[in-house]
Amino acid sequence: MVAIFEIYRPSSLDDAVEFLHKHAPDARPLAGGTELLILIRDKRIRPPKYLVDLSPLRKDLSYVKLENGLVKIGALTTVWELSESFLHRDPRYAGFKDVWHKFGTMHLRFVATIGGNIATATDFSDYIVLLLAYGANVKLRSVDGERVVPLEELIADRRQLAARPDELIVEVAFPEPPPRSSSSFEKFDRRQILIAGIANGCSYLHLDEGGKIADVRISFDMVKGKRIPGRVKPVEDFLRGKVFTEELVTRAAEEVLPSVMEKYTDWWTTAEYRLEMSKVALKRTLLIAKKRIEGGAL
Repeated sequence: MVAIFEIYRPSSLDDAVEFLHKHAPDARPLAGGTELLILIRDKRIRPPKYLVDLSPLRKDLSYVKLENGLVKIGALTTVWELSESFLHRDPRYAGFKDVWHKFGTMHLRFVATIGGNIATATDFSDYIVLLLAYGANVKLRSVDGERVVPLEELIADRRQLAARPDELIVEVAFPEPPPRSSSSFEKFDRRQILIAGIANGCSYLHLDEGGKIADVRISFDMVKGKRIPGRVKPVEDFLRGKVFTEELVTRAAEEVLPSVMEKYTDWWTTAEYRLEMSKVALKRTLLIAKKRIEGGAL
């Protein structure tokens, strides 16, 4: 049986949140639809009575800007639009370009949005992994106003946000990185396109003038106890304040990471292999981020 639902096209952001409030939990927002429509088609989620088509709001929610020391990304900004912004030209944001090269197909890049990628709340969400490494916050809008939630608190469980059904993701923001900082994202799979990912990870690194690790944030597709993206803070604590060396990175990957990483075995590969590739991702992303800081190139 084909799922039947009504499409509502709001005239404004206020109209959208009022409709969601009135019809929650039987209404769901629709951005690019690259994930939601497939989940409905495959009966992996209960079809809503209403889909709120957010495309009329693109003029308000599609942007990338630097404002008051914060990088702000509108929820309806597409992956393609991210690639056309300063996030793909400044070495401090190099991880964004890495994600671009691993993200779906060209068609998906024109349609998929940053807000939709977050709303999927799965270990396959590359931008959640990336934005966790940048310490991002998410702005939610409802009839009660706006509130800002750290991304790591918003992702409550697989396909589950710590948000009310009438709250709409409207913006993602994170502090502008300082000089001598950069990032790197890595994703492994057997395929070259439409990569789901055996393992992925991201490292954000800030080095002082003496080569000491002033700050570091590291995230993966999943951490111990949860099959959702998260940061590996014991690894960050182990690295922070120390002089960056390859030996230090190897110790972090081989000695500390396994204590905070828990993988799973499925038809695709084993938990042991996923852990080994996560170690590789940690070492590789940290070394590449350091090289980018020293060379100033993407």
